[in-house]
Amino acid sequence: MSVIQEIPAPYFVSLLHEEGSNYFNNKSHAFELKVEGLDRSFFVHLEYLTSQSTFFRDTLANVKEGDLVKIIVPSPETFEPIIEYLYFGNGDKWYDTMSPDNYNDVWENVQHLGLDEKARTICLAYYQNNLAIE
Repeated sequence: MSVIQEIPAPYFVSLLHEEGSNYFNNKSHAFELKVEGLDRSFFVHLEYLTSQSTFFRDTLANVKEGDLVKIIVPSPETFEPIIEYLYFGNGDKWYDTMSPDNYNDVWENVQHLGLDEKARTICLAYYQNNLAIE
């Protein structure tokens, strides 16, 4: 189990999710994230991204408040619900954004971003409930 400043990572992430509404797309103490293929930017906070994604942990090591970071993901169209999930931890809401048409795109983003086991479990549940052949 990874530990963030002596706090177990799952507990730290749960605390972040509790505060998500105070920080989601809030420019205060944030940096700007631009995803190639999307016309908008996201104002995001290192703690929310690096604690739940190996891609962000590796990519954002030297990012500071106010920076502009540009990234490429396999499916820009399915990226915004992932950011919301990282801030709020609402797996049911994220699950409801998935469809048979976009599932593979969502899964490619999850793998590319190296999201945690909880995120992968939500995707697997969607697959088993909606796409798996019995």
